[in-house]
Amino acid sequence: METSESQQPTMRLLANTNGLPNLRFGNSGESVRVLQRLLRSNGYPVTIDGSFGAITESAVKAFQARRGLTIDGIVGAITWRELTR
Repeated sequence: METSESQQPTMRLLANTNGLPNLRFGNSGESVRVLQRLLRSNGYPVTIDGSFGAITESAVKAFQARRGLTIDGIVGAITWRELTR
């Protein structure tokens, strides 16, 4: 499967979910963009802007609820693992 240039940073970060940082409201950067891409691929209408704001937090909480995870809006190891399934 070929990946576009815009997907390459995502693929590198996802190669090892254990190395992904915990993310929460107020964070920003490439890891947040990866999170937002994964949320979109799971059907959540978030903007991929690299800013972990209220909409991203709501989407994370909805995802956590749907997967039976702790609903805290924090993307830690368990949430990353579920997002990448």
